[in-house]
Amino acid sequence: MNSIESQQKIRTVCLMVLTAVVIGYSIYWLRPVLLPFVVAIFVVSGVSPILESLEQRLRVSRLVAAGITFMAGLVVLLALGAALWASVIDLADNAPAYKQRVGEIVRHVEAFLPVSSDIEGGEDLAAAERQARERQEMRHFLDAMVREGLAMLSQTLVSLVSTSVVVLIYVYFLLLGAAETVDPGPTWNQIDGQIRSYLGLKTAISIVTGAAFGLALNIFGVPMAITFGMLAFLLNFIPNVGPLVASLLPIPFIVLAPDASLLWMIAVIGVTSAIQVVSGNVVEPKLMGTSSDLHPVVVLLALMFWGMLWGIVGMFLATPITAGIRIILSRIEATRPVAEVMAGRWRDLFESKPDVATSA
Repeated sequence: MNSIESQQKIRTVCLMVLTAVVIGYSIYWLRPVLLPFVVAIFVVSGVSPILESLEQRLRVSRLVAAGITFMAGLVVLLALGAALWASVIDLADNAPAYKQRVGEIVRHVEAFLPVSSDIEGGEDLAAAERQARERQEMRHFLDAMVREGLAMLSQTLVSLVSTSVVVLIYVYFLLLGAAETVDPGPTWNQIDGQIRSYLGLKTAISIVTGAAFGLALNIFGVPMAITFGMLAFLLNFIPNVGPLVASLLPIPFIVLAPDASLLWMIAVIGVTSAIQVVSGNVVEPKLMGTSSDLHPVVVLLALMFWGMLWGIVGMFLATPITAGIRIILSRIEATRPVAEVMAGRWRDLFESKPDVATSA
């Protein structure tokens, strides 16, 4: 009898693993469709209170309120697009100065390269030509690195803008479909409330962080300050990793800035890094606390998992999605221990076992 029960348990575990693999592959394969839809669901969860406020204050129908919300989102996207375009034009105007700066850095590097006595005396022309060729390759490498970095940054921004347009269309129709107020149940209400609280606080903190970051770069005269400020706002939604990446992105422009002194570079990097440190380690923990109710290790694992499935956007959604999964698991008796482990409360879980044994 025990062997039959153990076989059934093994069979159940194997089926659960296979089901998880199939679901994971389906989520990865359907990411072009699911990704904007899931983002739209989170956006609708955040803007629903605004929509209800518009209906009550303006005394308009849900269709009109959804249209106003859609147009407001479109205006914001157009404003961001115009700001990005202005940043690109600013960078193009300063491109010759940056190219000259790259040449100066190459010459400084060449000054530290060893030069043989034969080359100095002009006796070995082949070695001299080889060294000149190596220097030319170094210049081409630095130029290519700058160009590829700019191309990657531009491609990422264009992808974000195009995805945002699709998300807005989804949001519009989802808002129209929510005309009737229906109680979806306590589980969804808890998920929606926790996600709404998390996204609301995270958005407010990210706006302040991105504005301060971009303003600091603008004060110091770093080009594309608006773009880097917007990236700091977006990357702040990625816990731990995002603020670090946002701090590193403008460093090439700071180092390659024309007429930049060492003191100026240290000041810019110090101020921008301080903004991220204060936001991530002082302001955010004090305001948000444990709103996601997830252990930091679980958050990092979720970032890697959803980043592997859905890329950079998956990393944005990793924390709220994982928080919702934890709530669902906590509602099921069999998976409640998993939810407690995800929240980092395994000590309470282990301490409760002796009580159960004594009561039995």
